[in-house]
Amino acid sequence: MTTFFVTLLKITLVALAMWWLLNNAPFIMALIFGVLALVVAFSAAALAALTLGATIGLVAVIVAAAVALSLATALAPVWLPLLAIVGLVALCLPKKTQTA
Repeated sequence: MTTFFVTLLKITLVALAMWWLLNNAPFIMALIFGVLALVVAFSAAALAALTLGATIGLVAVIVAAAVALSLATALAPVWLPLLAIVGLVALCLPKKTQTA
């Protein structure tokens, strides 16, 4: 007999829950759509910020590489002979022996 009453109670609770959901559906759906709209807006803003940050970072890296390459090219008449002289001097110097 108790199983019958428990089953009847469950059916009643489900019926009340369905009635409440059907009568309050516009409010619930408005809340759900509001939260969904906030999530979409936040995701779009985060994606835009990440894209802008990555673009600015990539441009900064490219500009730094271009400046370094142009400096190396402009100073090539100076540093290439200097590098050759340093290499020849290092080749001609006797090696230092390490004493323990």
